[in-house]
Amino acid sequence: MNTPRMRVFFALWPDAAVRTSLDAVAGKLHERLGGRRTRPDTLHLTLAFIGEMDSTRLPELMAAAEGVTVPRFEMRFDRCDCWRHNHVAHLAASQSPPDLLKLVVQLETRLSGAGIPFDRRPYVPHVTLLRQADCNAEMTNPAPAPIRWPTRDFVLVRSSLRSGGALYEQLGRWPLL
Repeated sequence: MNTPRMRVFFALWPDAAVRTSLDAVAGKLHERLGGRRTRPDTLHLTLAFIGEMDSTRLPELMAAAEGVTVPRFEMRFDRCDCWRHNHVAHLAASQSPPDLLKLVVQLETRLSGAGIPFDRRPYVPHVTLLRQADCNAEMTNPAPAPIRWPTRDFVLVRSSLRSGGALYEQLGRWPLL
């Protein structure tokens, strides 16, 4: 009998006001770069991508998240960019808050301690706004002002790939201090 598998990641999830602001920037970028917009209900900032794993290990993921102790912080997204290698247009911060990096390090440390493999590429905080974007088009920051995202918690998300894009289900939520 095969153990069911699931694709999961930890993320910051925006509230309605931040999501609306992010989606407005996505609309302006889409006018310039084309591509496929990220659905507003799936906008997020990935903290740690685990990928495919046995669903029986879900309690271990939950336990890893329980031990995280990082204060709340504010993200300030003030830069649009487009990666030519994968045609992803995204929003980023000129400076990452130190507590964001502490959150990522704590999650990665706890995942490693539990023997849970995750994507170990260098962490690049960003919110994906477009896929299949024309990264050769001229791009300027379409946001009239930086988008401020006050963080209160982080989530564990299951991603199911569908023909119309990913379907996300939040499996757990943990408060920041």
